[in-house]
Amino acid sequence: MIVGILGRGRMGSALARALAGQGQSVLIAGRTHAVRQPPVLAAYPEIHCVPTSTVVAGADLLVLVLPFAAAVELALDGLLDDGRGRTVIDATNPTTAPAGTTGRGRSGGRLLAELLPRWRVVKALNTVPAGMLGEPVLDGRPVTVPLAGDHPSAKIESAGLLRGLGFVPVDVGGIDRAPALESLAELLMAIDNQHALRGRLGFCLALPDPSAMAQPSTTWGGRAPGPAAERQRLAPPAAESIRSPLGRPPRPSR
Repeated sequence: MIVGILGRGRMGSALARALAGQGQSVLIAGRTHAVRQPPVLAAYPEIHCVPTSTVVAGADLLVLVLPFAAAVELALDGLLDDGRGRTVIDATNPTTAPAGTTGRGRSGGRLLAELLPRWRVVKALNTVPAGMLGEPVLDGRPVTVPLAGDHPSAKIESAGLLRGLGFVPVDVGGIDRAPALESLAELLMAIDNQHALRGRLGFCLALPDPSAMAQPSTTWGGRAPGPAAERQRLAPPAAESIRSPLGRPPRPSR
């Protein structure tokens, strides 16, 4: 699989190096038209610095690690129109979004899902600092990465990429959960700044059966997430996982 990355800053470069370390072929582009390989990526033959159009056309899976406003600009300019039903991971955070791009009841993830109807948008990796890529373990435990999206097969594909990077993916529901993920990212950034952690932080979610929680749900809020063909790829959730919010047995009635 060829992974495309739009964004060649700290996060994009760290993600490219982590993927290359797993033997993954990577296409990466920055916000400018320059395609010269920066020194930090030069030692990795799996990483290819190419124009944005080449990344969009050639990637099997695309990851957006640009500033949120830049991602919106690319979408509005039509540079991301060639989706062909592929998966795009939205790792952006709208904390510095220009006025008017988000509003009450909306979020960066929701907006990008609206602007990219030819892609299967999954909100993920926005809670992960660049410092955790390549070494996603804290206190001996792998870091949890929540993901949200309306396409079960896209979430399965994204979860596979996250596991390959050493993270524990946890499905939190549809793209309507994106605001919660963006708020979580904002909180983690505040903790990082307050305690000068330099990007070495994350959270490890304690679950009775982590493998079950990594599987996408089939519905969110009683509505179907996508076409019937998408839903048929997944088995119904195990009874144990739906007995209570955290898988615990329900309280006995009195």
